[in-house]
Amino acid sequence: MANRDQLADDSQLLTSFPDPSERSPLIKDGNKECFPCVSARFFLAFMAFLGFVNVYCLRVNLSVAIVKMVNTTGLADNDTVTNECPGDVDNSTTSSSQGEFHWDETTQGVVLGSFFYGYITTQIPGGWLAEKIGGRRLFGYGILCTSVLTLLTPIVARWSLPGLIVLRIVEGIGEGVTFPSMHAMFGVWSPLLERSKLASLAYSGAQMGTVISLPISGFLCDSDLAGGWPSVFYVFGSLGCVWVIAWLLLIHDTPGQHPRISKAERNHIEESIGKKENLKTPWKSILTCGPLWGIAAGHFASNWGMYSMLTCLPTYMKQILKFNIKKVS
Repeated sequence: MANRDQLADDSQLLTSFPDPSERSPLIKDGNKECFPCVSARFFLAFMAFLGFVNVYCLRVNLSVAIVKMVNTTGLADNDTVTNECPGDVDNSTTSSSQGEFHWDETTQGVVLGSFFYGYITTQIPGGWLAEKIGGRRLFGYGILCTSVLTLLTPIVARWSLPGLIVLRIVEGIGEGVTFPSMHAMFGVWSPLLERSKLASLAYSGAQMGTVISLPISGFLCDSDLAGGWPSVFYVFGSLGCVWVIAWLLLIHDTPGQHPRISKAERNHIEESIGKKENLKTPWKSILTCGPLWGIAAGHFASNWGMYSMLTCLPTYMKQILKFNIKKVS
């Protein structure tokens, strides 16, 4: 009787477990995240951060390099002499730059500003393109275009001044799509309550790129690597190309296309964002919105000051204040 009861208990215990065919591992190979303890959306924001570091390194490096590129002793215009600072000159520098290009101040201004002629043209089209072809490819290809052209900058500069101006305009066109394409990426990757956090992480790369590129550019210009100032473009252009390869291999347009995202994270993102609806853009309401124009005016003023400082201050500090290239950067 006891044996019969024991067999019944064992039979009940066995039937309480699911059939082996119905079992599934706790972590499936297809649902592993990119890295342990790091979500796919956070990794996207981190890669975007590195991308914007490259964007601003590629953007501002010429501002420092041009100080070593221009030969101020060969200029017919004496403004750089009569307007120089009357104070003590840094003993570690000479009173003039022995660069290989005889560009006056107006020409230097055109070269430095030509980037923004192209940059402004792709701001709005960049958002439309991101919706059509995906933010991942547009962001990556935009930086790839700028990186390749940066590698060609020393060659083109020695070949033709108009060619250099055109090259910088095309660089601006390539970088003009970066912010719009990243807006589109966060639109499909970031839950609503996390969007500000992830965007702040990604866009802070712009400030970081500016901070690190200026002193590195000064160091490279003052070195013997690849002839001095050309190394600035070779180093940052190469780093940009390496980043693009990593971006295109590791990042995907949507959570549904990501092969390594966890199922829980994918569901969380898709449920938070919801189904996308094709709504008509209210252009009239946008263009007549007072707060929008207030933001635009503030952004215009902020960028005017920042880019004026980034593009013109290194030349001013070198030619007028007579700082050496390392102090300039």
